[in-house]
Amino acid sequence: MRIIKGADRGRQEWTARKLLENIEYGVVNFDIDIQRGYAWKKDDKKSALIKSMILDRYIPPLVFNKIEDVYEAEDGKQRALTVSKYVNDEFSLSGLDVFPIINDDGEAEEVDINGLKYSELPDAFKDAIKDYSFIIVYTDNADEEEVADSFYNLNNGQAINAATKNRVKAKCRKQIARLGSHQLFSDALSKSALDGHVNEDLAVKAHAILHDVDHIDIGALWTRKYMASVNISENDEKELNDIFDRIKNVHDTLVEEDKKVSQKIYRRTHLISIIPITKRSIEDGLSEEEFQKWIMIFFAGNKATVSKAYNDAAGTGSGKHSSVMKRLEEIKKSYDEFIVKKKEIGDENVA
Repeated sequence: MRIIKGADRGRQEWTARKLLENIEYGVVNFDIDIQRGYAWKKDDKKSALIKSMILDRYIPPLVFNKIEDVYEAEDGKQRALTVSKYVNDEFSLSGLDVFPIINDDGEAEEVDINGLKYSELPDAFKDAIKDYSFIIVYTDNADEEEVADSFYNLNNGQAINAATKNRVKAKCRKQIARLGSHQLFSDALSKSALDGHVNEDLAVKAHAILHDVDHIDIGALWTRKYMASVNISENDEKELNDIFDRIKNVHDTLVEEDKKVSQKIYRRTHLISIIPITKRSIEDGLSEEEFQKWIMIFFAGNKATVSKAYNDAAGTGSGKHSSVMKRLEEIKKSYDEFIVKKKEIGDENVA
């Protein structure tokens, strides 16, 4: 019996100077499907990495998959980009102890480099950073599944969010990425949420609430399993994009007419909850203006909606199957009443 193993592995060392050159000339690529955006926000955390480089302390290897002459990053993006950002004076050091040094006269003294950008450092500190040697570990032309498994194993238990873990295991990553790129999510989510791929997580939940509502539980673990097995067809993409278009258009009009309601429908729980009824409004031939009228009726008032049952189901445990179903039930009830009233008294008088 012989185990069929993965791609060949290699190991080398790059100085920080070489790493930065490889980033500049595109030899290193961080923009692969499974990667999140730059997530290190606190200067103290970034400064701790720079301190380790100055003192030549151990930093875990940077992990890549080598495709021809390009190294695609599986692990180490945050560290590598932090070095690049510091060398390019994009942040100042903070939270560091003073450094004991021997000055040119051979005497011991202490140097405080807090508050300094790279260009402001003494030359000895600049050289220590540029000369630091990173361990580079790479596979040679590994396939997508092996790269995804490697990324997941490297980051499992680390500080990456659920949405990023979910997308690593996704079966239809390209389709999910396309859906997540809709302007609806760019408008509704913060930059940090987009960097954490929450947009793609929501796109998959939108698919699930249309196609697997009998089993749906939109918590992180259920969503991860759904992502790993779901097939998203071309028709599915078109259907969801049409739905996203309608929600965005209604939102944009509401910004002028009722800003509070416009903000409500962009909250994640409500955004996913109205996906099925938005689809139905399209199938029923409602115009965006008519659908907007229902939105304004249902999401009126100081609380989330006019339905207490919906509001209760949108609180703690909102991802549970029972809570999802209760919200959908209340939405359907309200929408059906709106349609009946519309037929009885005419569209112009529905309010």
